[in-house]
Amino acid sequence: MKKTITIITSILFAVSLSAQIKPVKIAKHLVKAENNKIIRSGDEVLSNLMINPNPHTFPVLNSNSKSTITSEVIGWTTYDLQTNNSVQNRIVVHDNGTMSAAWTTSSELNSSWSDRGTGYNYYNGTAWEPAVAPPGPFTPRIEDSRVGWPSLLSLGNGGEVVMTHSTEFNILNTASRPSIGNGTWSNINVSEDYLIWNRSAAGGPDGNSIHMVALTEPSGGTWTGQIYEGLNGALLYFRSLDGGVSWDTTMQILPGMDSTQFIGFGGDNYAISARGETIALAYFNGWADSFIMKSTDNGETWTKTIFIDFPVDKYVTDSGLDLDSDGFSDTVYSTSNSGAILIDNNDMVHVTYGNMLLLDADLTDGGSSYFPTTNGLMYWNESMGSGTPGGSMVGPSLWDYDNGLYIAQTEDLDQSGAVELSINGGGNYGSGMTTMPNMGIDANGGIWVSYSTIVESVTNGDQDFRHIFITKSTDGGLTWSSSVDVTPHDDWNGMQECVYGSMSPVVDDKIRIVYQLDFEPGNTLGADADMVDYNATVYLEIDTVGLFDNTSTAVIELDNTNLKEDSRIFDLLGREWKSDFADLPKGVYIIDGKKVFKTK
Repeated sequence: MKKTITIITSILFAVSLSAQIKPVKIAKHLVKAENNKIIRSGDEVLSNLMINPNPHTFPVLNSNSKSTITSEVIGWTTYDLQTNNSVQNRIVVHDNGTMSAAWTTSSELNSSWSDRGTGYNYYNGTAWEPAVAPPGPFTPRIEDSRVGWPSLLSLGNGGEVVMTHSTEFNILNTASRPSIGNGTWSNINVSEDYLIWNRSAAGGPDGNSIHMVALTEPSGGTWTGQIYEGLNGALLYFRSLDGGVSWDTTMQILPGMDSTQFIGFGGDNYAISARGETIALAYFNGWADSFIMKSTDNGETWTKTIFIDFPVDKYVTDSGLDLDSDGFSDTVYSTSNSGAILIDNNDMVHVTYGNMLLLDADLTDGGSSYFPTTNGLMYWNESMGSGTPGGSMVGPSLWDYDNGLYIAQTEDLDQSGAVELSINGGGNYGSGMTTMPNMGIDANGGIWVSYSTIVESVTNGDQDFRHIFITKSTDGGLTWSSSVDVTPHDDWNGMQECVYGSMSPVVDDKIRIVYQLDFEPGNTLGADADMVDYNATVYLEIDTVGLFDNTSTAVIELDNTNLKEDSRIFDLLGREWKSDFADLPKGVYIIDGKKVFKTK
C-alpha cells in the first residue's frame, strides 16, 4: 500500500529551531561505556530466539497539505541485519525514471534463515512490481545460494548487477541480467577466494566498470580466517571492465592500506562511489586513521588522504593510551565506523560519519569500549585537508582530531537541558546516537544527507525509537540547514524503528530512500537479541520543496579573541565552560550555536 503524508514544518521534529547546533547533554544514567561491539558475519544460527511474528500491522500515516512524503512497502524480511556499520547502495534511479531496489531478505520465522538472499523490486514508472501487501508476499531471492549484503548497480550496457557474498559456497557472487527490471538472473562467482561484506560501484568511460572492495575473513575469536599479507582482515580491491563478466584486477591491496600502516580492517566500515573515471573509497576507522582513497583514472592509480590522523599508528588493543601523561587512560574522538561517501559534480569527495567516543581503560580484557550515547554526525570534504597532524588534547584525558564539521545530532526536543531517554536508550547497533548516514547531490551542487537518529520522547517505555532525518548544504558543505524528520509516523506515537536508510545519490525535485521499518528498536542479531519477526522494506519519496527554512549553521575559527560576556561556551561533551575564551585550552567549542576551533 502506498502511503502519502505531508510535512508541515511547524509540527515536525526539527533538529534545530534556530539552525544553530549546540551539542546537547545526555541524561547521566545513560552516559556509560560498553565493551566491544560484535560484528556479525551473517552465518549465525540463534536457536534461543523467539520465532513468533510481530502481531502488529503497519499503520497508514496521517496526511495534510504542503510538502509531500510518499512511502510504500516494497518488500519484507525476517533477517533484519542489513549492515554492521555503513549502509550499502540499495536503490538505483535509472535515467528513464524507473527504479530498482534491493535488500537482504529471508521469509523464515526461525534463526537459521536458510533462504537468505537478495530481495529485489522494480518500479516501472507507474508502480512497484511486484506489489506488496503486509506482511508479504516475500520476494524470492535472486541468487541460487544463501547470500547477503547486496550492492545494487546499473551498467552502461543497460544491464544490472547485484554483488553479494555467499555463505553457502564461500565466494563473492555476481547476480546479473542484461535488461533492467526484467529477465532471468544469472549467477557466477568472482573468484575462488572467500571474501565478505563487499561494497561496489559502477563507473568508467562507458559505465560498465565495476569497482569493488571486500574483506578477507579475520582470524581470532569466533573468526576462522587467516592473516592475509600481515593484515588481520585485509580490505581488497577488485575491478571489472565488462560489467562483471571478467575481472582484470583481483585481491589488490591499495597503496597506503598495507600492513606497514594498519593491523587490519573491520567489516562494513567503508563506502565506495564512482562518477565516470573518478572512484573514491572511504574507510571509517576507530583506533586508527580514517581516510579516503581516490582514483581519477578508473582505478589504475590511487591517492590517499587522511581526514582523521589517529595519534598512534597500529595501535594494539590493551596497549594503553595516555597522551597527556596524567596517569589516566585517554578517551578519544573517532568515527562510529558508519559513514557515507559522495563525489560531487566537480569530482570533489565528501564524507559524513557518526561521531564516537572510545576508551581502552581495562588493559587486560582483550577489548576496548565505546560510548553508545555519543552524539553527532560529522562531515568532511577534500578542501578541508588532513587537519592537525596527530590531533590534539582538548581536555584532561580527552583527544580530538581537529578536523571536520559537526552538522547534526539527536536533539533535546523538549528543551529540558538534556536528551532524556528511556532506561535502556535506543536499539543497540554498535554505534552512537546519530548514525547510518547516506548522501546525495542535486544539479546545483546541493549536498543532501540522510541519517538515522534517536528521537527524544518516542519510546515504548523500555527503549527509544530511531527515525530518519535529512539535512542539506547549498554552499559545498560550509553551512547546513536544520534537519527534518522525514519518517514522523504520527500513528503509534511515532513508535516505528526507521533504520538502514539508503539514499539515491541523484537528487532532483525528489529525495528517494529505501529503509527498513520495524516496531521494535534494535535487531535480532545485535545486542538486543530481538525476536525474529517481520520487517518492512520501505520506499520513501520526499518533495525537496518546502523541507527547510533559510537558516543554517556556521563554522568559524578564532584564536584568543574574547567573546561577549553573555555568550555561553560548551565543549563537544555538552559541558559549559565559565572561563573567558582566551583562557580556554586549544580545542573545539560551541559558542552561540556555532562550532568554533580555538587554534591558540
